[in-house]
Amino acid sequence: MINRLLIGLVIPLSTVVVQLAHAGGLWINEYGSPTMGRAGAGAEAGTGDASAAFHNPASMAQIKSKQLMVTGGVVSATSKFSVDSYGTLNGNNNGGDAGQDAAMASFFYVNPINDQWQVGLSFGGLTGAELDYGSGWTGRYQAKSVELVGIAVMPSVAYNISDKLSIGFGLPIMYTELELKVAVPRPEGSDGEAKIDGDDTVVGYHLSLWYELSEATQFGMFYQSNFDAEYDGNVKIKPADLKVASDTSLDFAAKARAGLTHQFTDEFSGHITLGWDDWSSLGNINISTSTGTSVDTPRHWEDTYHYAVGMSYQLTPAWILNAGYAYDTNPVSKEDRTADLPVDRQNRYAIGIEHKSPNSFDWGAHLVYADLGSSKIDAASVKGGPLTGFSGKYRDNEIIFASFSANWTF
Repeated sequence: MINRLLIGLVIPLSTVVVQLAHAGGLWINEYGSPTMGRAGAGAEAGTGDASAAFHNPASMAQIKSKQLMVTGGVVSATSKFSVDSYGTLNGNNNGGDAGQDAAMASFFYVNPINDQWQVGLSFGGLTGAELDYGSGWTGRYQAKSVELVGIAVMPSVAYNISDKLSIGFGLPIMYTELELKVAVPRPEGSDGEAKIDGDDTVVGYHLSLWYELSEATQFGMFYQSNFDAEYDGNVKIKPADLKVASDTSLDFAAKARAGLTHQFTDEFSGHITLGWDDWSSLGNINISTSTGTSVDTPRHWEDTYHYAVGMSYQLTPAWILNAGYAYDTNPVSKEDRTADLPVDRQNRYAIGIEHKSPNSFDWGAHLVYADLGSSKIDAASVKGGPLTGFSGKYRDNEIIFASFSANWTF
C-alpha cells in the first residue's frame, strides 16, 4: 500500500522538482556588486574591485592592494497567475500574488600575494526561489509552495602569465536546500498534502582567463562546472502522517561567460557579455525512497543563452553612472513549464551609481528590474487531464533587485 501511494505521489513531485532545479532555469545574475548596475555586462573583463574574486578570478591581476567588498539588499518578487482553463478538481482560484520578498547579501575579498599571484574569497547566493500560492489555487497539484536556497563560498587564485595575460581557478562550495509542497487529490474530497525536502553540499570548479588587449580594452571569460546535488530528505504525506526517507537527484547546469570592456573616452566606457547555460544536459530527474520506489522523469529543457550590454559614464572624478540591459532565452515550452518557477525568457533593465573616494572607501547603489515574461502553462491535456489539468499565463511576473555595496582598499 505504501509503495503504491508513493508511486502516485513521486511521479507528480518529480515533475515539479525538475523545474525547481532551474531557479531560475537560468542562474541568478544579481550579486549586489557595482556591475549589477549595468546588468552584469562586462564583469568577466574585470571589475577593478574585490568582486573580481567572484566574477572572474583571473581578473584579480588588475588589483594591486588588498580589497574587501560587502553588499546587502532586498529582492521583491511579484508572480500573479491568470487562469484560462481548469479541471473539475482544480477550481479557478488564481493563487493571488505568489511572489515573496527576501534579503540579499554577499562579500568579496582579494589579496595580492606578489606580482604573480593573487588569492580571493567570495560568498553569496547562486540560485534561489520562493513562491507561495496558497492551498486553494488551481495549480496546487503542481505546487502549493516552493523554497530553494543555493549559497556558495568560493576560494580562488589567479596567476599572472605576463603583464597582459592571467589565468584563474576557483573552488565553489555550494550549500543547497529544497522544500516543496503539493496538494494531493483524495477520494474523500478534501486535498491531502505531500512535502519533499532535503539539503546537500556540493563542490564544483571555476576556470577563468583575463587578457588586456590594450590599455583601453580588456577581455575575460570563465567556465563554471555543473553541481550534481543529492537531496537526502523525506517525503511527508498528510493527513496520513506518513514519512518516508527519500533521495532526489538534481543537476545544476554548467555555464560559460565571456565579457569585453572598452574605454571609448576618458568619461565613457562600454561593456558586453555573452553566455551559455547547459540546461539540456540535465537528463532525467530521479527520486527514490527507502521503500524501494524509484522514478526517473525526463525533462525537456533546452540550453539557454545570455546577452548583456552596458555603459559607464564618469559624471565627475568621484561619481560614475552605470546602466545596462540583459536578455536570457527561454529554456522550456509551455507544455513542460510548471508553476513552481514560472520563467520563460527574461529581460533585465539596470541602473546604478558609484562613488569613488580618495580615502580608499568606495560605495555604490544598484537597481535591477527583471521581466520574467508571461510564462504560459499548458497542463490541461498533457498533465492531469480533465481532473487536475489547467492552463493559463502570468499577467504579472517580475522581480526588483536593489542593493548597496561598500568596498575598502587596504
